[in-house]
Amino acid sequence: MQAETFSDADLFTDIAEITRIANRANTTIYTVDPRGLVGAVDISENVNPREWSEYVRKSQDTLRILAEETGGSALVNSNDYDKGIKRIDNESSDYYVLGYYSSNADRTRARRKIDVKVTRPYLQVIDRKEYLIKSTQINDQR
Repeated sequence: MQAETFSDADLFTDIAEITRIANRANTTIYTVDPRGLVGAVDISENVNPREWSEYVRKSQDTLRILAEETGGSALVNSNDYDKGIKRIDNESSDYYVLGYYSSNADRTRARRKIDVKVTRPYLQVIDRKEYLIKSTQINDQR
């Protein structure tokens, strides 16, 4: 059990690092689970059903987190690849990139929240909810 807990900690540390790097590079990640709709483990396999469910949940959660934390979407637990791929194409074909200067002068607060709002009701905003200031920027201010 201890090795599994350590492994989960490593997984989440790695996911956080990947999403931080992707966000700094202004990269959106879209993930696709090629297994499609995942059912129960095959009865001929010698696998505990509870362990199988936990494995599937962790792998799909990883794909969801990578996508959601970078402004993308995850195509998981679905056999409708056409709909998912069309969504990815639509989201990555037509978009705006907004830039701004933060009014927050506190350089010790590296994590910054973002809230993008639009006035036109037919527009959909897909955005990141926060960003991190580079650690070198924080150190330069000290």
